[in-house]
Amino acid sequence: MYKLEFLGDNNFYLKVIGNFPPTVAETFKDEFLKKTEDLDSFSVIVDLSNADLVRLSSIDIILDLLKENNKKLTKSAYIIIHNPPLSEELKYVIEEAKSPKRKIVKSLKEAKKWIGIKDVIIHREDSE
Repeated sequence: MYKLEFLGDNNFYLKVIGNFPPTVAETFKDEFLKKTEDLDSFSVIVDLSNADLVRLSSIDIILDLLKENNKKLTKSAYIIIHNPPLSEELKYVIEEAKSPKRKIVKSLKEAKKWIGIKDVIIHREDSE
């Protein structure tokens, strides 16, 4: 499961919660490409602090997305809080899509500083 939030000024916040199977990764990829297609540049914080499992096939989907968007990417920060397997998986992704624009961080505060924003405001979805 995930939540993608537009923060303004071409900044995004992605919160991954629980598992991130390939079907969800594909849905995210499509949504993200749609939201960024008209932008010249963007930055993104990927919050994996509540992620349990990210499958290798999901990582490949994310890797393809990173490679597709590298020219538009200003900066990205990946928040991982004490999750050794996920840390190793993400290091693999970042090594495969090398860029000085990407950084693994340990907190939202560090991610905001790297991206250059002050606040992350999450909007509640209205339930019907």
